[in-house]
Amino acid sequence: MKHAFLLTGIILLAACAPAMPMNHTGMNHQMDGRMHAQGEIGFLPGQGKDIASLPEAQASEILDVQDGQTINLNPTLVRKTINGTEIAMYGYNGQIPGPLLRMHQGSTFTVNVTNTIDLPTTIHWHGIRLQNANDGAVGVNQEAIAPGDSYTYTVAVPDEGMYWYHTHVREDLEQPMGLYGGIIVTPANADAYEPTDIEQTFMLNDLLLDAQGQPVPYGREEADHTLMGRFGTTFLVNGDAPASFQKELGTIALFTFVNASNTRTYRIVPPPDGMLKIVGGDNGRVEKQYLTDSYTLAPSERVIAEVYFWDDGVNRGTTAARTVPLVVAGDPANPITVQTITIRGGVVGVDRSQTFKQLRTNDDVVKSIDPFRFAFGKEPDHTLLLDMGMMHATGSAQVGGMGGSMTGSIPHDGIEWEDSPMNAMGMSSMMQWKLIDEATGAANEDLVYTAHTGDNVKFRIINKANSPHPMQHPIHFHGQRFLVLSDNDIPNEHLVWKDTVLVPAGHTVDILLDASNPGTWMFHCHIAEHLSNGMMGILKVL
Repeated sequence: MKHAFLLTGIILLAACAPAMPMNHTGMNHQMDGRMHAQGEIGFLPGQGKDIASLPEAQASEILDVQDGQTINLNPTLVRKTINGTEIAMYGYNGQIPGPLLRMHQGSTFTVNVTNTIDLPTTIHWHGIRLQNANDGAVGVNQEAIAPGDSYTYTVAVPDEGMYWYHTHVREDLEQPMGLYGGIIVTPANADAYEPTDIEQTFMLNDLLLDAQGQPVPYGREEADHTLMGRFGTTFLVNGDAPASFQKELGTIALFTFVNASNTRTYRIVPPPDGMLKIVGGDNGRVEKQYLTDSYTLAPSERVIAEVYFWDDGVNRGTTAARTVPLVVAGDPANPITVQTITIRGGVVGVDRSQTFKQLRTNDDVVKSIDPFRFAFGKEPDHTLLLDMGMMHATGSAQVGGMGGSMTGSIPHDGIEWEDSPMNAMGMSSMMQWKLIDEATGAANEDLVYTAHTGDNVKFRIINKANSPHPMQHPIHFHGQRFLVLSDNDIPNEHLVWKDTVLVPAGHTVDILLDASNPGTWMFHCHIAEHLSNGMMGILKVL
């Protein structure tokens, strides 16, 4: 019903707009720029180049970075084969994803960047509380690195956890096409995690490909698919088509997941009869570990989980093998399997179920949160509304749309799990996503909050149920950390330091931000097309 209302509104708006082709299926090729859905010539990496002349993309390597070391991370044009079709993409040092950087908590390292691609770019060090000048946010603390130019970052990592780096210029285009990579910061405490049999990192991404296996062109000057974000038709795990991997029954694995997709939300699920234990999140370990039957992972979020491959049934003591999902996408009622695991029969060691079910409380994490507990119940310092404005003929945006006439019901769980046909339409000239301060009405580029170093800033984030298009928004704060306190007044019992929070449609989420890092910082929706569409504000920490 919601989609029907909104589609009707779009058609009415489009009737007053210049004619533009709406069907983009099968219209792209690296060797030319064909007409884009918004009436402009579309853009793809390496446009006009012979793909065969580009170096082949390499798999991501693990790079152990020492305190004080200098490394190079250069954006490059590469050639990659996906499902048998060669396409031009981007990579850091020729790798997709870029090198997986691994370092100890408290390290500082230097990164030299020479931009060899065909667009300006930067590197944003997502989630790291580094010095403001090195954050990589264009227009806030640096200018874009033009093609052929170089830039140097100094990256200090005060906190443990799983972080990642990615472009912060045309995130909607450069990021899915390869400019992203992972960062593992190992805790100073060597006993922070229980011993496990294996450790593995999964960087999740998806690409929108046409019937010929070529990327659907991106907007040349601005993002397209700005209504819901660009959902992909092809999944990539660590830069390649997902392939099942084998684990023996009885294995305990430590898995880290990073959602590098533009807009898609994933779920992490345990194998049948196995167990999923959440041990860490964005910025390190959880206060207390917990067992769950699934974990929802929004764009830019990370989760660290232990998985126990066990069952009490017929597979024990046999050589039978089962292939089961680990990562799924799509509506929970009709899930799409992204990453599978093949569990071999037989048993490794003894039954460790009871030991696995013992849930550790991390005393050092508890102590890091203790100084903030007094502020959990205070009134919000700021109330932030998530909404959409429909554009007038003058180009100005009217918040709330056409008197609510385009509003329909919200998704049953507040999350749009999959694409809709209307999403491909030329939307950016018709609508604008909004971050709005409830008290002042200031929105997006006019929204500037001020805090002082040491402040505990409580934000209430309301994702309006009567928006012209209710959907989820993952809200990311640069350079700071926060605690998610509640969702729809239900207290969060699983505290962990975070930098991104998923706010489902129709939900109200309270967070408490530790304003510990001085500087001028962006905060924004991490659906790449929503950011490109203007959904961002500024937090100044004095």
